[in-house]
Amino acid sequence: MKKLVCILLVFIAFNVKAQTYSINGTVTDEKGEAVSGATVFITNSSYITSTDNKGKFGFNGLQPGGYEVVIKMLGLAPVTQEIKLQEKNIHIVARLAESTIELNTVTIKGKTDYNTDLKREKYLALFLKSFIGETVNAEQCKLLNPAILNFYYDRDKGVLLANADDFLVVENKALGYKLKYLLTEFAYDYNTNLCTIGGSPYFEELKGTDVQKKKWEVNRKTAYLSSGRHFFKAVMNNTAKTEGYIVAEFVDRPLTSKYGKTLVADRPLKIDSVFSVYNKNFRVLLPGIMGVGKDTVKLSRRFGLYVAYNGVKASPLFYKTGTPLRLKIKSMMKDPQESEIQLLADTIMIDRNGELSPNKKAIFSGYWGWLRIADLMPLDYFVDPLEGKK
Repeated sequence: MKKLVCILLVFIAFNVKAQTYSINGTVTDEKGEAVSGATVFITNSSYITSTDNKGKFGFNGLQPGGYEVVIKMLGLAPVTQEIKLQEKNIHIVARLAESTIELNTVTIKGKTDYNTDLKREKYLALFLKSFIGETVNAEQCKLLNPAILNFYYDRDKGVLLANADDFLVVENKALGYKLKYLLTEFAYDYNTNLCTIGGSPYFEELKGTDVQKKKWEVNRKTAYLSSGRHFFKAVMNNTAKTEGYIVAEFVDRPLTSKYGKTLVADRPLKIDSVFSVYNKNFRVLLPGIMGVGKDTVKLSRRFGLYVAYNGVKASPLFYKTGTPLRLKIKSMMKDPQESEIQLLADTIMIDRNGELSPNKKAIFSGYWGWLRIADLMPLDYFVDPLEGKK
């Protein structure tokens, strides 16, 4: 049976001591009149507010880095603005237009199957598997409002599309969050088993007992340490090697392994050789010239990194429902978390918030590609894995 591969476009972030700044703005409609009561939030965070009677909003105490600000008002099309926050406060002006749904009138041009009870049940099961995931935490997650989902199946292309009329609301009893997700893209290709999900989430804390909160904190720490955000934070702090990361280069041509995957170099890289310092708030992931075995390959199209993490063992469920890479390099422990970062651009810039720019030019596979909404942590969560060991 083919394995499910999913690209989840979401933002990951660091928590680094630095001078803080603010993002504020004004929201109007197409006539230029102030929009009050609009929901404004920062993607993948617990930062959320609403516009006042003058259409104004603000977020304070933000560290330098990349942020995605989302503005939504019922009956109007949401607006998303990407912000690079550095050395000064940012003011944005957003104009909301009337909402139009074009999915079934423009995107779908071939023969289309619409919802029937039987098909909807099938489509919903696939959506939940792709969106929430199949991890241990996913077993304690529930989509509270599945009725707002609309499904469209393009029989000519073999692609299932979905949209939602409002925020999807996921209750995560494993991590103690209620996550609200503004879905902007869902496409599952039955021919390739490739699923692309795009959207903007924000987090709300669940109420719980002291016992529940202690359990949530244990689960949150594991989820954070297993994330790509943890890796990029360790890179920014120059602690990646100390924290148990090993990286190597990989290419997808002309050499492939017997598993049909990319070939990984037989020895790890010095992490500093992969990330160059752009300035105090940014680093750049460099492609350059890569040695693979005895061959040296200069990539003109794609470059990527193999990342193995020794700090937390891979979940046994990953080997049942995920896509293991099986490409261990020397000096690896048993059952590490192995991930690949495949880059579709010559260089990728990383900021303090862990935003990859251009952010849609990186694909995560392996362990990080297996993790979904059930294991997503907000950007303001941080634990120091080296605390007490320094």
